[in-house]
Amino acid sequence: MPDKEFGLTGELTQITEAIFLSESNFVVDPLHIILESSDSQKLKFNLIQWLAESPNRQIKSQRKQAVADTLGVSTRQVERLLKEYNGDRLNETAGVQRCDKGKHRVSEYWQQYIKTIYENSLKEKHPMSPASVVREVKRHAIVDLGLEHGDYPHPATVYRILNPLIEQQKRKKKIRNPGSGSWLTVETRDGKQLKAEFSNQIIQCDHTELDIRIVDSNGVLLPERPWLTTVVDTFSSCVLGFHLWIKQPGSAEVALALRHSILPKQYPHDYELSKPWGYGPPFQYFFTDGGKDFRSKHLKAIGKKLRFQCELRDRPNQGGIVERIFKTINTQVLKDLPGYTGSNVQERPENAEKEACLGIQDIDKILASFFCDIYNHEPYPKDPRETRFERWFKGMGGKLPEPLDERELDICLMKETQRVVQAHGSIQFENLIYRGESLRAYKGEYVTLRYDPDHILTLYVYSCDANDDIGDFLGYVHAVNMDTQELSIEELKSLNKERSKARREHSNYDALLALGKRKELVKERKQEKKERRQAEQKRLRSGSKKNSNVVELRKSRAKNYVKNDDPIEVLPERVSREEIQVPKTEVQIEVSEQADNLKQERHQLVISRRKQNLKNIW
Repeated sequence: MPDKEFGLTGELTQITEAIFLSESNFVVDPLHIILESSDSQKLKFNLIQWLAESPNRQIKSQRKQAVADTLGVSTRQVERLLKEYNGDRLNETAGVQRCDKGKHRVSEYWQQYIKTIYENSLKEKHPMSPASVVREVKRHAIVDLGLEHGDYPHPATVYRILNPLIEQQKRKKKIRNPGSGSWLTVETRDGKQLKAEFSNQIIQCDHTELDIRIVDSNGVLLPERPWLTTVVDTFSSCVLGFHLWIKQPGSAEVALALRHSILPKQYPHDYELSKPWGYGPPFQYFFTDGGKDFRSKHLKAIGKKLRFQCELRDRPNQGGIVERIFKTINTQVLKDLPGYTGSNVQERPENAEKEACLGIQDIDKILASFFCDIYNHEPYPKDPRETRFERWFKGMGGKLPEPLDERELDICLMKETQRVVQAHGSIQFENLIYRGESLRAYKGEYVTLRYDPDHILTLYVYSCDANDDIGDFLGYVHAVNMDTQELSIEELKSLNKERSKARREHSNYDALLALGKRKELVKERKQEKKERRQAEQKRLRSGSKKNSNVVELRKSRAKNYVKNDDPIEVLPERVSREEIQVPKTEVQIEVSEQADNLKQERHQLVISRRKQNLKNIW
């Protein structure tokens, strides 16, 4: 019977293929059949995501046109969809969502009242059933508030409000506490339960700001404390890798810490590490909190390349394994070091800033020794018969994992925009010229640059692949004339900033000098022009006065004045006030008469104007 069913299925498959390959079905464009039969919203989301991951502008332009043709919209509409995708506003689910989706249309008072009743019953260890909550809501509305039927929430609405709370309570009862038992279970944000059954199956990662002050290479106290990123195996709680940062880490720093945990550890001899250290990639899950740095596209691309899935934890206690390490570091390592600030104000030493004398390299050496020689080889808390490393080694099947090629982990390094290969295999990046013999054959082509932020003078060059892959490794390029130096990306950017500032200040000074010279030159030329104009006018005036008798007349008048010996009174003598004798009464009469005359004239003037205005109006 099964054979007959299989044969019938095979015949149906052949018939179906024959139908699809018949000529009658190609009357309609197959592209429309695919679009109509698939989830249009999900297809749109995948196409925009494919567009957003374009390696360069040329490929992005081609993909934009292809997406517009596929969706039957304009390229401007595709740009709007891309903007929504970059702002996390483009939904992957199908259909048009309501603006009030996921929200209850009852008042905030009733929502809070229903939640409070149920949560109080949980605190009293006597959880109420949904029907009991409905009866309590009805009693409160009718008896306490005096409402009528229909003015308070319907039972179905009460059930919808209670369902998330009930489901959350059920999950809390069902899930085991992380760190207990021979196997561990953690819960993701979307409700999945992940069970750790072997080593490197679920890798956890988190950050913390260490409670210690450090100094720079010159012994100057740094204003900020160092940040620590740890990568921990959930099955054995063994620390697989860590990294220290001066600034708050982001997605690029998380990728570098993950790269450190995957590769076998190679430390200098002055670190004096004597015991083995675990390593290897996440086999299934990379479990983190919901921070922005853990939700980046960079980490998703790493997971796609290394075949693991990024998951976010539901509650803070789901990351208890990685969180507990931070307290262990404070109590067992940092507390006895100079510059320790304490985890709270009560424990804060008085002279933490004055006693600080350790640099970030010293803290890195101390933590590497602690993780490798002490923490990973301490007894496992839930099974003291074996250490954390022994449990990790046993969970790996009794053998070390196969080390990955370092080129496969270059995706964990920082990624920059593409550059064009110039003459002689040269590339310009961050105001430096890099050169490599392997790039001579790629002159004029786009390449992808990857680099280690701590060693920026050497870049890894890959070809640009249109299929969003990492591309083929083309070789290394090194900074020209800087073979004997070491430089980080932060130091290089700082040097570029200082150089740009000095160039800008110098150019401004030169510009001011040139402006002053231009002003002096213009002023000088204007003065010369003015003097030439005055000289020309004087010459013209003197030429026009050659036939004039004005000069002769003035000379004759001057001779007459000289011959006359009578004195010429230019101004009359000054008369004192006492010499003036005028009767006061007459003055007052004259003043009053003048005032009366002025008053009469003023009234006559006003009257005449009014009459004139009235005449004009009529």
